[in-house]
Formats: sequence, C-alpha cells, structure tokens
Amino acid sequence: DLHFTKPLPVELEANLSSLAAAGSTRVRLRAGVRYAQVQLEQFLQHEALVHSATKRNGRAQKHLRCLGLSSPRTTSVQEGLATLSELITDSLDVRRLRRIAMRVVTVDQALQGADFIEVFELLLDAGQPPAAAFRSAMRVFRGADVRGGSAFTKDIVYLQGLRRVHTFMLTSLRHKRADLPEVLFAGRMTCGDAIKLAPLLADGTLAQPETVAPWVARTDRLAAYLAWAAFGQRIEPVSLSAFAE
Repeated sequence: DLHFTKPLPVELEANLSSLAAAGSTRVRLRAGVRYAQVQLEQFLQHEALVHSATKRNGRAQKHLRCLGLSSPRTTSVQEGLATLSELITDSLDVRRLRRIAMRVVTVDQALQGADFIEVFELLLDAGQPPAAAFRSAMRVFRGADVRGGSAFTKDIVYLQGLRRVHTFMLTSLRHKRADLPEVLFAGRMTCGDAIKLAPLLADGTLAQPETVAPWVARTDRLAAYLAWAAFGQRIEPVSLSAFAE
C-alpha cells in the first residue's frame, strides 16, 4: 500500500491456477502455498507494481479509459514490463527464470506433437516437483488437445515481451527520450502506443500515471542500467582459459 494512493488488498484463493494474479482492485495468491521471500518480492514487482498499477492508471484516464482494459495486443508488453521489473530490482532468481524459459520450450514441444504426459515428464526432467510440473503442463494445454499438436501459446510472451521492452527502453535512451519508459505506466499499451501518446501526456490531455514502479521513476539509475546493458551487448564472449593467462 505504500506505493498506491488507494489500498490494494492481497487475497488468498484456493483454486487459483497460477501462483498469483493481479487486477485493479486486488492481488490474488494461491492458498496453501509456502512462499519464499524472493517470491513475494516478485509478486510485488510483477503483479502489483506493473499489472495492477497500469490497470489502475489506465482506468483513471479521463479521455482514454480504454487504457485500463486488458487486451491481447498489449499482453506482450505487459508481461515483458513485469518481467523486466523483476530483473532490474534483483528479484528475478534463476529458478523463476528457468521456469519462464521452460514455458517456451514446452509450448514448442506441444506444437510439435508432444502430448500432456510427455510435456509433464519434460518438466520433471527439468527439475520441477511433480505438483508444479503438473500445473505447468496444464498451462500449456489450456483449451488445447492434450494429445499434442496444439497449445495455449500465451506463455511465450514473457521472454518475447522482456526482449521487446528492454530493446524499447534501450532505444529510448539512445534517442534521448527518457520520458518514454514512464509513459508505459499510464495504462496498458504497446511500445508503439507509448510513442504516440507521449505528447498527450506532455500537454496534459492524458493524466500522468499515479503509480509508477520506483525503478522507472529513478530515471538516472535506469539510464545507468540501460547504458551498461547497451555496452554489454557489444562484449564478445571469451573462453575461460583467457582469464588464466
């Protein structure tokens, strides 16, 4: 609640398919699960400070309340922004990153013909506990034929969106548009929307977002992170033997 002008309750729900889900009025967590501290930090950054915040900010717009609506066209940026929020705040651990990566792998396997059992076994081999592997396999086959050949492909947008949003922010920095990352928080939108809507935020037609993730508001720190990321992309990998010389 320290980040929001209005309280954002956290509720436990027994039959929640995912570990967490966010809306404009509440964040839901699956009941009966013992969460690690790092997971709670992930939920704060991912669910509350991106999904809930952008939905609230969009609904608060006087002229474009559609920015408070969820739609398939904005899903990639939403999930990419939320995942970047975890990464940049050091709350994205390797276990969660591996889980996100496995979603891409398992969707690909299902599309190539793997059935539910084969996907489940693939997740077990990747180190997921049986209950977690079963739920992960369920995500792949939501609305799809469990015999394989089709899949619910939404989960690939976590990595796809992360790459898209990260590239967008790097490009914004290179073009000296430090305002654009914060525009993404004015509602649920694409990167293209942010470019087109930026003048409307500047002239007051659109309201400035009430809630913005702290890492975005600290533009000097964000610029430093992005500058290093841009430099890091130019570094050629070398063999470990080079460090022994």
